[in-house]
Amino acid sequence: MKKFKGTPGPWSGKDVRICRQDRAGLQLGFIMTHDENRVAECEANAHLIAAAPELLEALQLLLNSWSNGSSKDISNAERKARSAISKALGEE
Repeated sequence: MKKFKGTPGPWSGKDVRICRQDRAGLQLGFIMTHDENRVAECEANAHLIAAAPELLEALQLLLNSWSNGSSKDISNAERKARSAISKALGEE
């Protein structure tokens, strides 16, 4: 199994500013560091955050597929999960 290179969990919602997208689709959020030694870690965090919707969808699909027992559905869910994991690890 590949290792996530971002900030180790658990993460919390402390000191977080909630941003929202405006009508023009401008800034939704950002990640930054003032420590140049942590740039790669911040990039890994950004990949994880960007993949979060796909990770959630893949997990929900896997749970639903396992409950229903359809091997076709499970294979599709597994493909989505692998793709989301690759995105979270910055491979995609």
